[in-house]
Amino acid sequence: MKKDKLKIYVLELFLVLFLMGTLFSNRLLTNKIIISIFLVIYAFITKKSINSIKSISVREKEVRNYMIVFAIFYLIIYYLIGYYVGYYRATYQFGIWVLMHQIIPIILIIISSEILRKEFLSANNRTSLILTFAFGVLVDLVIYANIYSLNNLQGFLEAMGYVFFASIASNLLYNYVSINFGSRSNIIYRIIITIYLYIIPITPDVHIYFKSFARIVYPVIILLVLFDTYEDSIKALAIQNRKVKGVMTVLVMALIISFTMLISCKFKYGLIVVGSNSMLGALEKGDALLFDSKDTNVTEGQVILFKKDNIIVIHRIVRIEETNGVKKIYTKGDNNPQEDIGYITYDDLRGVAKLRIKKMGLPTIWINELF
Repeated sequence: MKKDKLKIYVLELFLVLFLMGTLFSNRLLTNKIIISIFLVIYAFITKKSINSIKSISVREKEVRNYMIVFAIFYLIIYYLIGYYVGYYRATYQFGIWVLMHQIIPIILIIISSEILRKEFLSANNRTSLILTFAFGVLVDLVIYANIYSLNNLQGFLEAMGYVFFASIASNLLYNYVSINFGSRSNIIYRIIITIYLYIIPITPDVHIYFKSFARIVYPVIILLVLFDTYEDSIKALAIQNRKVKGVMTVLVMALIISFTMLISCKFKYGLIVVGSNSMLGALEKGDALLFDSKDTNVTEGQVILFKKDNIIVIHRIVRIEETNGVKKIYTKGDNNPQEDIGYITYDDLRGVAKLRIKKMGLPTIWINELF
């Protein structure tokens, strides 16, 4: 048994190092065919090398059906939201090239990675669990590679939310399911929630922050449902604190959702970080500013947000003039010696400043300065 554990450690460590190397090799990263073939061969070798005990959970089929329902429910809700926010043409349109270079390789990656997960977790110890967790996160990074650019702050934050943090949440679920109910449930669930991107020609125009939030929270919800349903020994103890935990969970979820809505800037109120000292005196670089995006009744002296040359500017209105029925808004930064060049119209407005939160946005400024 010790020899088998040692084999598992070596196989896991090598695979983790290989996948880490893949992330730094653009040629390998963009070729999912090579990665899928490697993982299939590696899974075959691993199964032959490890004498793991084959066990079948009596709940396996039941959990598999649960996972199918969870996956389909996720897609139904996602596309129903699109009915209200709109749709856009999917990045990948189904065809022979997409089938051969994306769909089939990704399915093979998912199947082989779940087989490997099951074999690795048979070691049944913390070291193997950590390495398996790292391996699962790296596989997700490979699958979703090249969706976001890491050369700018926006791409980095989107990749962190949509891929990295979501993968951490997902792999908590996958490890739990694999240990207790086998690998098939994970395989089916993962294929459904991944391959639709390459088959359905339209995608809901949901803001990336909401998609990231859903991808992080949904696996945790599934995990809690499965845990609550099947962990009978812990369930009895948990009943005493269920109400308190329920209230706390609702409060935390409400805070997360509210914050996500604010930073998405897609609703009445939004939250933005001040990126310069042009408004020094009223606002400082690193402050967070709560604004009302629906307020169009602006007057002289108000601090407003407007779009100019594809940049959101936060300056004060110095005067409003009307020429031939067109209202022209002239602005100036409090710390700038002169007015802004030209004028803006109401179409350029993005909101009116409502509340300053000092220094709250400094972490965003620090990260931005790294790029």
